Amino acid sequence: MDRLDRLWQRHGRLFWILHSIWALTAGGVVLWLSHDQYGFLPWVVGCLMLTWVSTLFFSRPSTAKTDDRWFARFGRSLASYLTRVIYQQTLFFLLPFYAYSVAWRSWNVVFLIVMALLAVLACLDLVFDRWIRESPVFGLVFFASVAFGALNLLLPVVLAIRPDVATPISAVIALSTAAPLAVRGRVQGPGPWLRLIGAAAALLVVAVGCPWLVPPVPLRLEAVTFAKGLDRSTLEPSDVIAGEAESESLRGELTVVATVFAPSNVLARVALDWYRDRTLVRRSREVDIVAHLGGFRFWDALRPAAGTLPPGAYRVVVRTADNRVLGTASVRIR
Repeated sequence: MDRLDRLWQRHGRLFWILHSIWALTAGGVVLWLSHDQYGFLPWVVGCLMLTWVSTLFFSRPSTAKTDDRWFARFGRSLASYLTRVIYQQTLFFLLPFYAYSVAWRSWNVVFLIVMALLAVLACLDLVFDRWIRESPVFGLVFFASVAFGALNLLLPVVLAIRPDVATPISAVIALSTAAPLAVRGRVQGPGPWLRLIGAAAALLVVAVGCPWLVPPVPLRLEAVTFAKGLDRSTLEPSDVIAGEAESESLRGELTVVATVFAPSNVLARVALDWYRDRTLVRRSREVDIVAHLGGFRFWDALRPAAGTLPPGAYRVVVRTADNRVLGTASVRIR
């Protein structure tokens, strides 16, 4: 064992560098395989529970002399390794679902970028292991962020909770489960509680105060169709407009139909905002919809009082009740 220990001390850094490269490659494979695999979401939550236990275990401070023995170091290293692997694969599994729902010209792309950075960070073994072992606040923030991302996607799918309601609930659950990570081991003073309060405030600000920063998972916008008319019974557009149209041909009405994907019977409250040359001209009423398996469609029409739409670039923003953007589309009227 002494020989193996010396060998590890000499080449361990190279091993972890190679392992980080392999972890990034494996994450890419998971990223590709997790396309629309909603059935695996409960397993993700189960993996996070194991991660919670292992994080408490290997990040506790050393309290016994036996912690210097090889089998104690091996046990802690194994727990640390399993924690990193679960974090890595969980984040890479969640990334496609958030990427599907993100609107690339909105602020919720920031959340996707943060999750991608966390996934890459979890693959940097030497850095991630040291930070999560030595910094309770880092372990708390990291676990709470990953748990929030998983629950925010799981609750609407499994419990049919509206996304705007599931987001604050997910934040509260994530912080409640992460709280022991802030006060683990022997602690003195107000430091652990300050860490918990700071992390809780940051996550709650995003989940409650700025929900538009979070993509509206599991919903995603699949298509927006502009038309000159609409069959109200079937929601089938007539005289579809591709790119641009003349105002005289619109018969005083510009209609739009939005098609939204949902993996199950997800509750949703959605609306449409109309802009002409970046100026808001109309807000539709918010509509409560119970999405069927596969999604739903909803529509709105722009009818100017003058009877003719003035020329310009018209853009619709498809959003939820808490202003999370599902997507946008535009058409030019000559």
